[in-house]
Amino acid sequence: MSLRGIGIVLVLFVLGIAFSGFAAYSADTFQHKEEKAIDAEKLVAQNCASCHGKDLKGTETAPNLHEKGQKLSAETIAQIITDGVAPNMPPYAGGNLKDHAEISAVAQYITNLDK
Repeated sequence: MSLRGIGIVLVLFVLGIAFSGFAAYSADTFQHKEEKAIDAEKLVAQNCASCHGKDLKGTETAPNLHEKGQKLSAETIAQIITDGVAPNMPPYAGGNLKDHAEISAVAQYITNLDK
């Protein structure tokens, strides 16, 4: 094999290694962007139960979420979570809910409490 042939094989070998590393990196990167399952029940326990009661049936300072879930749509509940309600409920449950996906999951959970 000529020196030129060896050079071409070597270049192709290096490119193959570089692209295989890039492909593995890309696959990992895209896997992190996949939507992860949201545990709405856990989010409700962590962010709602302290004010609305462990059973979510209300306290002196916060309403019964079972009743609210029957009367309001998930979209309305999500808006309440996002904006908060003066004077006791801060927006985004005090900043503990990270994004719209978590808020939507919690709102949907509340609308399905007694179903």
